[in-house]
Amino acid sequence: MKKIISNENSIKETIIVWLDFDAYSYFHLGVISELSKLENYDFIGIITRKQDMEFFEKQEFVKFKKLLYYPNCYIKKSIFDINNLKKIEDKFGLNIWLNIFSDRSFSKFWTDFHKFTREEILIIIENSLLFFIDILEKEKPKMILMQTPGENVSGVLLYELAKKMDIQTFMINDIHYKNHIYVSNNNKSNEISNEIKKIKINFEGSIETYDKEFIHNHSNDNVKIISGYDPHIKSLSQKIKHYMKRLSNNLEPIYLNVGKTKIRLIQNRLHNSFEVKKRQKFLDNYTEKTLENEKFLYFPLQSEPEASILMNTPFYTNQINLVETIAKSIPINYVLYVKEHPFQKHKLWRSIDDYKKIKNIPNVRFLHPSVNAQEVLEKSQGVITISGATGFEALFYHKPIIMFGDEYYDKLSMVIKIETFDELSYKIQNALTNFKFNEKELSMFVKILKEFALPVQYYSILKDGVLISAIQRNQNDFELTNLEFKKFLKKWEKEFIILAKTILVRSNETN
Repeated sequence: MKKIISNENSIKETIIVWLDFDAYSYFHLGVISELSKLENYDFIGIITRKQDMEFFEKQEFVKFKKLLYYPNCYIKKSIFDINNLKKIEDKFGLNIWLNIFSDRSFSKFWTDFHKFTREEILIIIENSLLFFIDILEKEKPKMILMQTPGENVSGVLLYELAKKMDIQTFMINDIHYKNHIYVSNNNKSNEISNEIKKIKINFEGSIETYDKEFIHNHSNDNVKIISGYDPHIKSLSQKIKHYMKRLSNNLEPIYLNVGKTKIRLIQNRLHNSFEVKKRQKFLDNYTEKTLENEKFLYFPLQSEPEASILMNTPFYTNQINLVETIAKSIPINYVLYVKEHPFQKHKLWRSIDDYKKIKNIPNVRFLHPSVNAQEVLEKSQGVITISGATGFEALFYHKPIIMFGDEYYDKLSMVIKIETFDELSYKIQNALTNFKFNEKELSMFVKILKEFALPVQYYSILKDGVLISAIQRNQNDFELTNLEFKKFLKKWEKEFIILAKTILVRSNETN
């Protein structure tokens, strides 16, 4: 497509790009490098790490109107105004404390180095809000390109403010469909949900049959993404030097690094290495590796910390307590099977105390993470889940799904939503007694997915983006980073073109 060149005197529309955290910075640069070929936009980049800033200031793939370093707004600030915060909360209809609890650094996770006080948190929050409000009101952007909010509170605040100000926010949403994603204007893919509601009653067309074989062939591949990995580092001396550099990077004065020193980081690394081995041993020795011949419901633990829980289901973040609540609510002739998420290993597993609590519930069987999830799903009488991929897969196993959170597929009749714990027991019993698989509805659902899904290997792209980020941060070699990014652009050019064209079309449709 030929690039459109604006008249010299015309006012170009502005796109704000949230260049946050590891792979996302380089992924979004790839997208806007193609978007800049389609329309003549002004790009404003908001960057969260100094190491990334150095690269973005020198790169020539996209000409930025401005590059803003977000942490400047709160670093060295020491006071907050609670009355001002209340005014902002009321003006924009925010729930600020709910947003705060979505941040891993302020919640029960990642507090090994510093326990933030109320005052410290509110200083960061007020100054962040003022920073984003100022940008959005002055620049009046056409859209914001960002990752799904939830990695940290800054992205959540930017997203919430943009929504309240009717600014488009485009992000990539995982729809659990192999090597396919969806570009959405919100974090829940409501566009797909609305389409399901629209055509659910009056679905026309042939009815296709879909079962577990379909999802075996179309479920997401597991792509291992390791933050901080650099393939150029091979020798032991290089690895030691690399690790010390990473330690230095972790001392940048952003709130995520408060309380960190090189000594404490090394101590923490050694402690975590010991803990993960101890927890692995407990799982190996005290969880079950085979399924019994009995009626059971399946509750898969979700990996934590995870944005999908902290952001989208903030009142269901204590999964251990949730297991106990579910166990209290199932029929007497059923057992609850609980399985640890294999990826939790990369987050150091959960505490042994948490695992013991699950083990001690009398009508719960605690499965080892290595147990085949498809076998558990197939032999179960139904799935209970917060959100995520297991509920999606259960549709193709023709199982009832009881769900606490929000998902784009939760408008299907085979999904039973839980609004309050008081109704949990009744809805479980009703699902087991009255569930009817709706072949027509599943056929309609797959048709919608095929129409809306984009063939983009999102997680493979992010994996490559992490490597570029690691090179930039740990080697601080612009020429090397620049070279690797050129390779990255060439490798994923087709996907970036698809994303850029889709964003442009979606943006114009929304206006």
